[in-house]
Amino acid sequence: MSNEVLIQDNGVIARAEIDTMISTAKAYPRDVKNAMENAMMLATLDEETAQSCFYALPRKDKNGTKVEIKGASIRLAEIMISSWGNIHAATRIVENDGKHITAEGVCWDLEKNVKIAMQNKVSIIFGQQGGKGGYTANADMQTMLSNAASAKALRNAIFKVIPKALVDRVYAKAMEYSVGDTKTLNSKVTNVVNKLVKMGLNKEEMLEYFGHKNLNEFTTEDLSSLIGIGTALKEGMIKPEEVFSTEKNADESASDKLNDLIASKQAPKLEASVNAETGEVLNDLPY
Repeated sequence: MSNEVLIQDNGVIARAEIDTMISTAKAYPRDVKNAMENAMMLATLDEETAQSCFYALPRKDKNGTKVEIKGASIRLAEIMISSWGNIHAATRIVENDGKHITAEGVCWDLEKNVKIAMQNKVSIIFGQQGGKGGYTANADMQTMLSNAASAKALRNAIFKVIPKALVDRVYAKAMEYSVGDTKTLNSKVTNVVNKLVKMGLNKEEMLEYFGHKNLNEFTTEDLSSLIGIGTALKEGMIKPEEVFSTEKNADESASDKLNDLIASKQAPKLEASVNAETGEVLNDLPY
């Protein structure tokens, strides 16, 4: 069989697969109400799952003003795509030019015929000063960066396809479940703070950042931030010593955080803690 015939056959098979997926999606349309109920059920299956659905990156600007970045995690994206159904999603590396790795995530709603592709670019050059010097990440580091970039690109694509209004509802439900009611607030704050201390944070810095004299002054909103910080630490989005630092760029991405981790000579530890399926960097410490 010639290469030309083989390519033609592969094209026919690919089109047939796509037609089958679309036909199946049309034949068994999703029930939005059931999809949302299922997503909320999964997101609040237990506290650990609910806590993994969102992250928080605390910051202070040059003037000392508290700046916090919160967002939905790859865990929530996985829950949403599973519950939404009739979706085809994939990710791949589209370019490595020796300076950057570019990952592309694609999410295709087969029922609505809405397809979104999102790219995420990460640098593989470290240690540069003024655009000069530096070194290129080795093969293992580049593999890790590729996986992390792919996970973020896929997450962003999923959240572009599934309506934000629906994602926000599940996000809010997961956060509400994580925090609980005021009756258990003090005990939860103490528990979360103790776990964060084990992960390398300083209790006094936490109190100073939130402007409190003791743990009893923490609010439910403060607790959600603490939980989000724990998720960010577990996923390798930030290092413990960076959590309450000042003058950080609020637009710095999770991939940029990973670059910083690798540049700080922590690559061997990170490499052993990368989720092979999602590309997320996991923390060995329990949370």
